[in-house]
Amino acid sequence: MANEPLIADLSALRNRLRVTGADRVEFLHGQCTNDIKHLRAGDNCYAAFLNAKGKMRGEGHILCQSDAFLLETSLGMAQSLEKFIITEDVMIEDVGATLGEWLVIGDITTSAPAGAVTFPHPLGLGVIGARGMKETINPDALEMMRIEVAVPRWGVDMDESTIPNEAGLEKRAISYDKGCYIGQETIARIKTYGHVNRRLVQMALSGRGVPTRGDKIFAGGREAGWVTSAGFSSRLGKPLALGYVRHELAATGATLQWNNETAEVLRVCGE
Repeated sequence: MANEPLIADLSALRNRLRVTGADRVEFLHGQCTNDIKHLRAGDNCYAAFLNAKGKMRGEGHILCQSDAFLLETSLGMAQSLEKFIITEDVMIEDVGATLGEWLVIGDITTSAPAGAVTFPHPLGLGVIGARGMKETINPDALEMMRIEVAVPRWGVDMDESTIPNEAGLEKRAISYDKGCYIGQETIARIKTYGHVNRRLVQMALSGRGVPTRGDKIFAGGREAGWVTSAGFSSRLGKPLALGYVRHELAATGATLQWNNETAEVLRVCGE
């Protein structure tokens, strides 16, 4: 059917963690960039997890349940969180073996499996549950869809060297009204005194060639940034790329160069 949704299996690409204990709210609130104290059972939010310098340790969605938080995160977050537990009554359990994760793109009215929980995803609807959903989109096609809507991916477009504002996560992931959390000083300083030095942007290439991750981007003969992910969009009939460029070049319509071809900025990620 024409309106059949596309389903991607994210189970091997993301962690599912269950956080319990009497101190779980205070602990998790101090670990992430978003305000989770106001979440009630059934609510959710997206957040980044930072180090003391404001650079990312990981990211993910936080789903509030009556007696726990269910986290879907970038890989490795269980160990990253556990090392901060000292005397707090907090337990972090990896439930990835019993709960899978899927992404539904298109008709998100499609019924989720019985007992599953859902959350909004930039590409559609995230689903976490014990009963599987049949995958109907291959990883390459999913990757191109992600690039077409300029959604950064952990380990590709953002990593441990990234400040969340650089990747365009400010509106989705950061609360400037919440209390203290790890890395807050850096984030607050950026908001108060200035800007980040680089921004993630989406670019359209003038030729048919597709850049490779790490390829340099130039402006006026000077190095301006680099490509993080790219692919050929059959829908648009041209190559697209995500990459970081100097903040003064991060503007829709800016003209850059890659491999003697024009790289036009289509959008600044997160705006």
